[in-house]
Amino acid sequence: MRNIIHRLLKKEGGFTLVEILIAVAILGIVAAVAVPTVATIKSRSEAKANSGELANVQAATDAMMGDQELETVTVILVGAATNDMAAFPGGSENLYGDAFGDYIRQATTKCTYYNTTGGRVSQDACP
Repeated sequence: MRNIIHRLLKKEGGFTLVEILIAVAILGIVAAVAVPTVATIKSRSEAKANSGELANVQAATDAMMGDQELETVTVILVGAATNDMAAFPGGSENLYGDAFGDYIRQATTKCTYYNTTGGRVSQDACP
């Protein structure tokens, strides 16, 4: 009985080296599983954001062509693809800052775009 009381009053506590090593190993396993999952989720979300941006640029081009009753627009070739919406698609008709109004909210986009005379927009490159 005296031993038990002595041990309780001594108040030596803490974790052993083995317990700490086990905890570190468990955290390492959790990190090994979580990091690739987060990277995959990030790449998927970036791809979806780029796809959404393309849809917005295409919708803005369609709206501009409809409002201005255009059947053709200035062509931006693949090598000259741009992310400057104040210069896209070019000529007198632009998606941003046009005399008829803004068809797209941002002056520059993350990706670069090119188009055909019929107004079909394609993504060239995304960072």
